[in-house]
Amino acid sequence: MQQGTVDFDSTTVEYTRRGEGPPLLLVPGGSGHGGVLERLAARLAAHYDVAVMNSCVASRQRPGTALGDQHPKAHAEDAAGVVDALFDEAPIVVGFSSGAVTALELLAHHPERVRRAVVHEPPLVHLLPEAARLRTEIASVRKSARAGDFAAAGAAMAALMVDTDIRFEAPALRRFGSWLDGYAETAPEPPTPELLELFGRLGDLQPLFLEHMLVQFTGYEPDLPALAAQSDRLVLAVGVDSRGDLPFQTTAALASRLGLPLTELPGGHLGPVERPTQFGSALQTLLNAITNHVRSQ
Repeated sequence: MQQGTVDFDSTTVEYTRRGEGPPLLLVPGGSGHGGVLERLAARLAAHYDVAVMNSCVASRQRPGTALGDQHPKAHAEDAAGVVDALFDEAPIVVGFSSGAVTALELLAHHPERVRRAVVHEPPLVHLLPEAARLRTEIASVRKSARAGDFAAAGAAMAALMVDTDIRFEAPALRRFGSWLDGYAETAPEPPTPELLELFGRLGDLQPLFLEHMLVQFTGYEPDLPALAAQSDRLVLAVGVDSRGDLPFQTTAALASRLGLPLTELPGGHLGPVERPTQFGSALQTLLNAITNHVRSQ
């Protein structure tokens, strides 16, 4: 596995890279630490040239660098820079949660850097009828975090993720492969010791996420006309276990606006982390279909 950095004028972005084949860029969610996707990347590396990028928030910065409020536009520009630095051709980009928001901005405003975009549960509350209430509650989460009450902020954020007062009618659902057969009898994979150690370190990034990313990424208003112009290159993905949860509902709302179906993948919002083998197998089948479709064009 190769590890490296891409330096920009004011920030640095770290990445890992492995495998051979068509280029594939994974953009993690949350604060953007790519380590949570390493088990998934290892599985995909048998067929793809896989790069996993850290956000600037999760990357080690040069001394004196001050990271303030973060915005999807800037993160998408970082992703475009990673694409330029690592690949000779536009990769398939797969983004998760806040990373899915980054991938949408990348596709909308840097479409030449994206072969296909698969976005998994972008939490775009702007698209829901309850947007005003949700924005107020999310702002309250940030207020708690900035007051130093991270326990209350984390609990409130967790409650928002499973908001049962939201019911946006889902468009057509589809899945690739037969992974749902026997799925109900399966369970999430236990984390490895390395992943448990990483989870401990990610706690240090949670304040940055709650204070400087949460409001900006959940409140992001996607450029719907630009995305509609690229809709034949966009796949909107949700977890089969996420139905009724906030990220599922926001993705369903985006699908409705763009006239696209939803593609189901194993697990819930954290499916790529908690079920890397099942999720990776289903994603592999989806990516194969995307790659074959591209080649046939």
